[in-house]
Amino acid sequence: MLIDLHELLQEEDGLRKYHPKLETDYFTTKTDSYLIKDYDLNISFHNEGRKHISCQCEGDVVLEIPCDRCLEPVEYKIHIDYLKDLDMNKTSEEKVAELDEEYYLDGTNFDFDVLIHNEILVNLPMKVLCRNDCKGICNRCGANLNLGSCKCDVAELDPRMSKILDVFNQFKEV
Repeated sequence: MLIDLHELLQEEDGLRKYHPKLETDYFTTKTDSYLIKDYDLNISFHNEGRKHISCQCEGDVVLEIPCDRCLEPVEYKIHIDYLKDLDMNKTSEEKVAELDEEYYLDGTNFDFDVLIHNEILVNLPMKVLCRNDCKGICNRCGANLNLGSCKCDVAELDPRMSKILDVFNQFKEV
């Protein structure tokens, strides 16, 4: 959602509040894509004068992320609490020189979706588990071990015997 801040800059001590909608149902990175199950976000802008606007965004986003061990979907809540002073006097060259990463601001247009994407990306967990004692999946048949044991042979073979096992497998009846 694009929010035009031009009118707010014209009002002294102006205030705008929004309860915006996200334009996508998925949070996508270079490697993964997660379903956005739910969100409740509020954003407000306050004209501080001299082309300075304070921006405050607060709320929660719930993503459906697969468990890192068993791949079952897990609802993970990310809390967003963002507060920033937007200096509309800066040129894009000044922003680059100061390493100011306001990718969501283009002139007086504020891109809410880009801000939320960046905030989710920063708060995305390294590992998500459905529960702390998750048993994962069987590395042979792929069965979810949280639901019960599988019928796979769990005997560990000596790696030095792998060549003999290959010979036996060649003569195994089909």
